[in-house]
Amino acid sequence: MHAGGDASGAEVTRTLAAALRARGIAVLEHTVALEALRSADGVVCGVRTGRIGDAGELTDVTDLCARAVVLAAGGSGQVFTATTNPPGATGDGLALALRAGAEVADVELVQFHPTVLWTGAAAHGQQPLISEAVRGEGAVLVDAQGNRIMAGAHPLADLAPRDVVSATIAAHLRATGAECVFLDARHLGAEFLANRFPGIVAACRAAGFDLAREPVPVVPAAHYACGGVLADLDGRTGVPGLYAVGEVACTGVQGANRLASNSITEGLVAARRCAELLGAELPPLAEPLARPAPACLVDPSARAAITAATSRYAGVLRDAEGLAELGRVLADVPRPAGEPDLAAVEATALHTVATLIAAAAAARTESRGCHRRLDAPETRPEWQVRLVHRLDRAGLVRTRTVPVRVGADELVVA
Repeated sequence: MHAGGDASGAEVTRTLAAALRARGIAVLEHTVALEALRSADGVVCGVRTGRIGDAGELTDVTDLCARAVVLAAGGSGQVFTATTNPPGATGDGLALALRAGAEVADVELVQFHPTVLWTGAAAHGQQPLISEAVRGEGAVLVDAQGNRIMAGAHPLADLAPRDVVSATIAAHLRATGAECVFLDARHLGAEFLANRFPGIVAACRAAGFDLAREPVPVVPAAHYACGGVLADLDGRTGVPGLYAVGEVACTGVQGANRLASNSITEGLVAARRCAELLGAELPPLAEPLARPAPACLVDPSARAAITAATSRYAGVLRDAEGLAELGRVLADVPRPAGEPDLAAVEATALHTVATLIAAAAAARTESRGCHRRLDAPETRPEWQVRLVHRLDRAGLVRTRTVPVRVGADELVVA
C-alpha cells in the first residue's frame, strides 16, 4: 500500500484526522493517559488523563469514564537510541494495559529497519527512514571503500528481507568498528530520485547529504514491534472493557517478522473490526474504583541509560551475556519523588518495555524472525511458542509459553 509518494503513513493520518473533524469528534490534544480505570470486578471503565503543560508538567488530572477503552497507542521504538518511530512511541499504551491486568506477548520480536539516515554518533530518537523501495529501484549498500555489503550474504543481495539486511549490517559494524555503512543511489539519477522519493531526498538534504551525488550514511534502527498487548482479531484483550488495535496490539498477524506494509493494513482492518464489535456488544457503563493504583515511577534522568543499554544489548544482534547486563542496568534505575510529569511517565513506560524485552529475549534461546541470538543462531522447533507476560499482585513479571500450531491455511494459538 502506497500513498503520497513515499509518505503513506502521513496520508493515512491526514485522512483520519480530517474524518474526525468532519464528524465533530472531540480530540484531547496535549493529553496523556496515565492509568486505566477499573471497576470492583476488574472491568476497564475509563482512563485517568493529565494535560501536558509547556514544561512537561501534568495538570488537570481527570477521570474519563467510558463503556470501553480502545488502545491505539502505537509502538515503543523510543526504547532504542535510534528509531523510525515518533517521539511519542514510548510504549505508554503497552505499560498501561499491563498495569490494568492485560497480558503482553512477543515483545522480543522487534523489527529493525536496515536503512535509516546516520547523522552522527550523538543522534538519538526518531531518525529519517530511507525506504527499502530505494534499494528496490537499484540502490546498493556499500562500505566506506565502496565494497558491496550484501553481495554473497543472501541470494537476493540488497533485496534480501529486512532482518537479513539489518543483521548483515550490524555484523559488519561490529567486525570493523565502523559507525555506519552507505547507500549508493547515484546511478538512479537526480530527476528520478526527486520524483519517486521526494520525502527521502528532502530528508537527506536537510541532514546535509545529496542522495543523487554521494553515497549516504545509513544504519539499522528500531522500526516496528511485532509484539504488544495480547488481543484477538477484533481487538479484545483478556481484560473486559479493554481493547487494543494496531501496533500496540499483538494479534499474531505479524508473526515473528512483519512483512512490509502489513502494519498499515492491520491497523485499518483491526480498527474497523473493533468498531463493528463494539457497535454490537458495547458493555454497560461500570462504576470505577475511587482511585487506580499509580505506577511506580522511574526517574527521567535514567532514560538515556535505559535506551543506550537496550540498544547495545537487545538490538539487532543479542546474546545471553549482553541481555543479563541489560537486566542489571534496568534493575538499578533510580526512582523519583514527588508528583509525576510527562518525562517520568515516559521513562517508566520505556523501563517497562525494556524489562520485558530483556526477559523475553533471554528466555528465547534460539533465533526466529527478527529475534537474533549470536549464541543461538538456529531456529529450534521446540521454540514454536509465544512468550506471554503479565504482572502479578506484587508487580512482578510472570511468563508463560503458549504453543503455536501452524496448519496449511491457519495459525492457531493454543
